[in-house]
Amino acid sequence: MESVPSHRERLVPPWWMLAVLLLIVPAALLVFLPVSIEVGIAVAVVLYAGIVLALWLGAPVVELHEGQLRAGRARIGVDDLGTADAVVGDAARAAMRSGWDPADHHVISPWMRSLVRVAVTDEDDPTPAWVISTRRPERLAAAIAAAQTRG
Repeated sequence: MESVPSHRERLVPPWWMLAVLLLIVPAALLVFLPVSIEVGIAVAVVLYAGIVLALWLGAPVVELHEGQLRAGRARIGVDDLGTADAVVGDAARAAMRSGWDPADHHVISPWMRSLVRVAVTDEDDPTPAWVISTRRPERLAAAIAAAQTRG
């Protein structure tokens, strides 16, 4: 049986942020125009591409694969997790602003509007819960629940 992740997403910025970052192009052109238009165009293109690449490579990956939940660089087995709760709307905004428990493991992207919070049931783990940004919180919570029943 082929093993595929039941959930995987990269928490990249939304398309509109990449469009707004295009404002870097005329700014770089204005700065380098006294030197040369060719230099300005080259710097603008390299600068924009570098920023987009950095945002892409720096975006954390949330993945559920073979009974392991990975959020960023951290991993935990689904057997050590409790019930996953999808948090959306005002509750997600409150959790991202003032509802933080500093002991929780957070993988938060500021452009995401929904979260999944799942308690850690392992008594040896000092982290009480994982709070993870996601575009599809119901799908991630369901995938965690399905992996727990299979395990």
